[in-house]
Amino acid sequence: MRGMPENTELITQPAGPVRFQRLRRRIVLLGVLIVMAFAGSSAYDGWRSYHSTLMATHREINNVATALAEQTAWTFQAVDLLLVDTARWYQNESKKNSSGRLDEMLANRSAGLTQVRLITIADAQGIQRHRSRGSSPPGLDVSDRSYFIAQRDGTATGLYMSEPLITRSEGRAAIVLSRRLEDETGAFAGVVTAVVDLEDLQSFYAATTVDSGSAVQLLRDNGQLLVRDPPDPDAIEKSFPQLTALRATPSRLTNPIDGKREFIATAGVRDAPLILAVTREEAVALRPWRDEAIRLAARSLVAALLGLAGIGLLWRQLRRIETGEEALRASEERYALAMEGANEGHWDWDLATDRLFLSSKMAMLEGHGQNRVQTTRTAWLAQIEIHPDDRRRLETALRDHLEGRTPSFECEYRVRSGDWRWLMGRGRCLRDESGRAYRFVGSAIDVTAQKQAQSDRERLEAQLRQSQKMEAMGTLAGGIAHDFNNILGAILGYGELAQQQSVPDTPLRRYVDNVMHAAHRAKALVDRILGFSRSGVGERDHVHIQSVIEETLELIAASLPADIRLEKTLIAGDAALIGDSTQLHQVAMNLCTNAVHAMEHGGVLHVILERVDLAEAQTVSRGTLIPGPYIRLVIKDTGVGIPPDVVERIFDPFFTTRGVGKGTGLGLSLVHGIVTDLGGAIHVESAAGEGTSFEIWLPVTTEVGKPAVEAARQLPSGRGETVMIVDDEPTLVALAEEMLAGLGYEPVGFESSPMALQAFRAKPDRFDLVLTDEAMPELMGTELAREIRLLRAEVPIILMSGHGGAPLEQRAAVIGVKEVLHKPLRRVDLAESLARALHR
Repeated sequence: MRGMPENTELITQPAGPVRFQRLRRRIVLLGVLIVMAFAGSSAYDGWRSYHSTLMATHREINNVATALAEQTAWTFQAVDLLLVDTARWYQNESKKNSSGRLDEMLANRSAGLTQVRLITIADAQGIQRHRSRGSSPPGLDVSDRSYFIAQRDGTATGLYMSEPLITRSEGRAAIVLSRRLEDETGAFAGVVTAVVDLEDLQSFYAATTVDSGSAVQLLRDNGQLLVRDPPDPDAIEKSFPQLTALRATPSRLTNPIDGKREFIATAGVRDAPLILAVTREEAVALRPWRDEAIRLAARSLVAALLGLAGIGLLWRQLRRIETGEEALRASEERYALAMEGANEGHWDWDLATDRLFLSSKMAMLEGHGQNRVQTTRTAWLAQIEIHPDDRRRLETALRDHLEGRTPSFECEYRVRSGDWRWLMGRGRCLRDESGRAYRFVGSAIDVTAQKQAQSDRERLEAQLRQSQKMEAMGTLAGGIAHDFNNILGAILGYGELAQQQSVPDTPLRRYVDNVMHAAHRAKALVDRILGFSRSGVGERDHVHIQSVIEETLELIAASLPADIRLEKTLIAGDAALIGDSTQLHQVAMNLCTNAVHAMEHGGVLHVILERVDLAEAQTVSRGTLIPGPYIRLVIKDTGVGIPPDVVERIFDPFFTTRGVGKGTGLGLSLVHGIVTDLGGAIHVESAAGEGTSFEIWLPVTTEVGKPAVEAARQLPSGRGETVMIVDDEPTLVALAEEMLAGLGYEPVGFESSPMALQAFRAKPDRFDLVLTDEAMPELMGTELAREIRLLRAEVPIILMSGHGGAPLEQRAAVIGVKEVLHKPLRRVDLAESLARALHR
């Protein structure tokens, strides 16, 4: 098979469901990736916002702690300056002014510091002498206070800050800042103190701008809580060393003061044993981040929902498209199945672009596989092989339709697809408004089987006509042969009697011999006619085929001209068939005789007999062979051959190409009839100037041994038995009477079957045997035999016929007839038949 053209495109693509499934997966994957990317972006923004919030919180509380610590340091520094100045002032003015005047002057000095509640002066014994607010209780002794002891004993250098305490004069929580008083000699003269009220200090911190959820704690360096805003009475006078330990970056931990999770930043108060801590609740500090996270989550959720909605809409649209394509594909599949069921191929030809589309069935029909093809018509026509006898007819039909001379295109043509295949193409073209064709569509089906069936039907019809013709001719010939047999019977019978009575080597004997010779030729001609009409009846038996052919070839070889050579190959073995050896002898003899006549100037006669086993059915010139064992007889000559117009007629009755008087035209007709009866077939091959070959195919039914040659035997004679002879021909009755009398029988002849029946009814025991002809005008021989058997069942009956056959033998056997003799009667046949019927 030739290759496809270079511009051929095979249409291959993924199946619809697979393609849409991949597309849906990709869309879902893309949507998930987009949603994940957006969610990741939002998560990253939330993470950044979280860390920004942490950093802002840490920075803010750290700045607040540092600022408040510095403000606290400035406050205590101002208090310390007030105490130093007050101590210097008191040393200079204590002796110049009265006690009341000194209290007033102390009040004026402390008026500028709101954080200082009051200033007091105690003497060296710890008795409070002066104060800036109110009057000192009489004998108020502070010598047991830690700040007094530290100043008195000199353990404190400079400013000393006491622990939180409750003032004895007012009963308020406060811390006391003190300075040492000395006299002119430097001895201890008392202490000057500034009482810083913790509530006032708390109010100072409350005045600072601190967010809700935040707190300010002032602690001593040992962790003792001094002030907290907002206040927590339960935490006052408790120690929280873990807070004072935070001297670095702000941390996040559970505040031991209020037990809440908080951010904490601490800062040391300069020049004071104090730590200032600023805290902010974690929930409050992270509230902006949570709000932002909620907004991001909401935005991400909305975006995800919108994305999912978009994916869903796109999915739905794809499903609609897929459903539409599935419906279209199902429709196309139904159409393709319908086309496949119709066994049709389709084409679509665009005349403007010369583009040609062929369905897979069409490509397969024209011998190019089972794939749909897109190519050009020019390239396609260059690839397919159209039968030379059909190309012009196909092009003419196509041109006539395209040019508008025919309403549609229809043409049968052959293409080579392994072997030649018949296609029936039908189509029509589409035309524009001007009538110009722009598209041509059509279909084609394989009609090879129909063509073969039509050819077989025509051949069978021809064979049927031939068979009917031969049957009609056979019927006519059989009727003629029957009447002629009666004439020949008298001639041969009386001629045989005349030969017996004539003296040898006399003119009379010579005349009688010539008459008998002519009569025997006439008998042979009648035998051929009866054989042709299939009315001649031979005994069916197992026939050793090779023995019959060898005997026939011995007869042929003896009469061959000197310039004709016989070559034979007989290798059939013991193959046998059920038939008549005489008929098989006639087949071989007629074919060999025709072969010799075809070689007037000499040649070679080839005879081949072999056994062939057919594995498959085979059709030959005359008949069809089924699988099985066959004998193949080939008779071939090197003569002039048979013209083609004559081969079809050679088996017709009375058809001959030989001159007048040289042939009867019944030889091959007889051969055809015999071979057909035996269930065989004939194949003929001939070429002018090269000779003719006849092949006879006969079915093998069994195998038998080669028959032995029978020795000559003496004719059996009668013993005076009375034999009834019935025949409507008077001469044949007289001839039979004379033959039977000569054989030792007592013949009684009747020319009418009713008369014979009447005589038998009168004396049934008179006759020992009945010899009757079959064809009689009033009462047929079989009917006469039936009536006689009713009268006397055991009497032997022999039937004579010049036009018998198998049906006659079957009817006779049913009645009880012993044998059926064939006219013309021979003396030997008559003698043996009578002896068998009488059991002798």
